[in-house]
Amino acid sequence: MQSELNKKGLIEAALFMSPNPLGIDKLAKIAEMDLAGTLAIVNELMEEYKSRPGIEIVRIEGGKYKMQVKDQFLPYVKDLASELEMSKAVLRTLALIAFKQPIKQSDVVKIRGNKAYDHIKELQDKGFIKTRKFRNTLLLETTRKFDEYFGPIERKNLPGQKRLMEYGDSGDIEQDKVGQ
Repeated sequence: MQSELNKKGLIEAALFMSPNPLGIDKLAKIAEMDLAGTLAIVNELMEEYKSRPGIEIVRIEGGKYKMQVKDQFLPYVKDLASELEMSKAVLRTLALIAFKQPIKQSDVVKIRGNKAYDHIKELQDKGFIKTRKFRNTLLLETTRKFDEYFGPIERKNLPGQKRLMEYGDSGDIEQDKVGQ
């Protein structure tokens, strides 16, 4: 059984980590509490955050809660968040590249469809993947930025490492938009 202090911290952490607003029912489930106790903690946190300069917890339409930057600071920091927002389709393409790296762009397109070209461009623009010329296509690999954001991958255990030996390690990695 968690202490009240730990439950408060857990609710605060859930609000911080969730990209979407959370309802009291979801927060109660996470903290293993009843609805009334969870609501009391959320209200307490909202009061505490009123005195903080940059962050607040707000109740939005539908009775859900979220942690957000206060309005007066949003123009200065909004670009930091939008850099990492990606659709599920783009994330799936990134997961494929991460798991199979190095992988030929043509193989990614065969698996993910023609929209993969847009996904690859977005991922490259955001610095999560880098490319290297290989015959008539490109080899795709994740970057240091990917490792910093999602955590490092034990690359020696990936299926794509056999292909790296087949492709050879020659070819220049395109440095524009690599994001390392």
